[in-house]
Amino acid sequence: MATDRLIHETTSLCPACKIAVGARVVATPSGEVWMRKACPEHGPRDVRISTSAAWYEATRAIVPIASPPPAPRRPIEHGCPFDCGPCEGHAQRVRMPVVTITSACDLDCPMCYVHNKNDGAFFMSKAEFGDVLRHLVAGSGGDLDLINLTGGEPTLHPELPELVAMCRDAGIHRVSICSHGFGLLRNDALLRRLAELGARIALSFDTFEDATDKALNGVRSVDKKLACLERLDAAGVDTTLIPVMTRGHNDHEIGRIIDLGLRLGCVRHLEVHSMTFTGQSGAGFDRGGRISTIEVLERIAETTSGLLSPEDFIPSPCAHPLCYQIAYLLLDPGGGPPIPFTRFMSREVLYACLGDHLYLEPSARLERAMQDAIDALWSRGGDERALGLLNGLLRALFPARKPLRREEALRISERAVKAVYVHSHMDEETFDVERAYQCCDSNCYADGRTVPVCNYNVLYREKEPRFMSAPRTWSDRSGGRRSLPLLNSAPRREAP
Repeated sequence: MATDRLIHETTSLCPACKIAVGARVVATPSGEVWMRKACPEHGPRDVRISTSAAWYEATRAIVPIASPPPAPRRPIEHGCPFDCGPCEGHAQRVRMPVVTITSACDLDCPMCYVHNKNDGAFFMSKAEFGDVLRHLVAGSGGDLDLINLTGGEPTLHPELPELVAMCRDAGIHRVSICSHGFGLLRNDALLRRLAELGARIALSFDTFEDATDKALNGVRSVDKKLACLERLDAAGVDTTLIPVMTRGHNDHEIGRIIDLGLRLGCVRHLEVHSMTFTGQSGAGFDRGGRISTIEVLERIAETTSGLLSPEDFIPSPCAHPLCYQIAYLLLDPGGGPPIPFTRFMSREVLYACLGDHLYLEPSARLERAMQDAIDALWSRGGDERALGLLNGLLRALFPARKPLRREEALRISERAVKAVYVHSHMDEETFDVERAYQCCDSNCYADGRTVPVCNYNVLYREKEPRFMSAPRTWSDRSGGRRSLPLLNSAPRREAP
């Protein structure tokens, strides 16, 4: 009889009491990947984490570019994930700093994966926010490409424009605000001011169907979302679309959402999240909605009529390879279909170009990669349309006479290129400290502490009075993972 094959061992969490438990990640005879674990008190728990063992193992084998956080770091006392700050074992510095500026939210989404509190709501002060920025800028060496302001609903914060202005004054390349967008429909002055400040709105957009919207977000708001996008486009506000893919609810719509993002001039990229089952509402959401990363990539391929395939996506060099999958597309001003970068540039070269930042930015490395791609297309008599588009972008980004300022080059590149990011968060059931060790997305505090986002959502936020009327307390923390590499790891390789 066929049996499971061990891929690797790790430390996970009991979904009931959240103590650390040993876990085995196995390939089943059917070719799927399952995590199997057991809590001494609450018993065994199995969860499928991928429908393709081949994809999972090949992706996991890619080694991220080492970029450890700056000192000082917290000593390891309990083991991962209980010593965040970051701890001495954490392997990646913060590339995506997340600052939770309020606990207030005027929705109660059935899939919400964080805890919020409206009674006595928390609103971060400018003084506290300034301390957060000071630590982030110092830790990045003054080169911080992104900050993400979240909540709650950030547009409810009465000093949001002032916080955005502080980010711009600190030299941060992109200031992103996660929002459902309803406040921007009601408040013309806020929209105008955010446009003036160059803020980016990360707009949740999960569906075109009212019934699905009701199931996921508790409201019927498709018309409002589309109206908000029209206003953002008219105001010239850079926008990210964030759909949360949920099996059986909206996975059939992902191609249509990507098409919307590619057509709208204000949309710079899309970030597709897979459903995660934690927080005030997500923990109780129907587990039939769980969808793995490879399934998301396959749905994208199925619903974009060949525009994108799973092979067009690469992992981020700045994070664990199972956390992000990224595809970049070259736009055609003449109206032709966008061209994925992997059609004219190798996955290895694109991976290297993403090594310095979480998002692609103009650099000497990118200039060389584009020139090499042009030479290769020309020498083999390749796609004339791709050759012309790439050559035009190269000349615009890297003019021979006078180099562009970073801001100018970034603006040109973001209007010539769009990206689709697939971001797979973890919850109590899928939690794997191997991924947590490599996390580059962290919630950031005024005292300089940073907590990886999945650790924060699953373990830390629920213990803060700012977000919980009755904060929870720690369970036993004695079983945390104290070191990497983990036992029985597969051989690792250096590039996609």
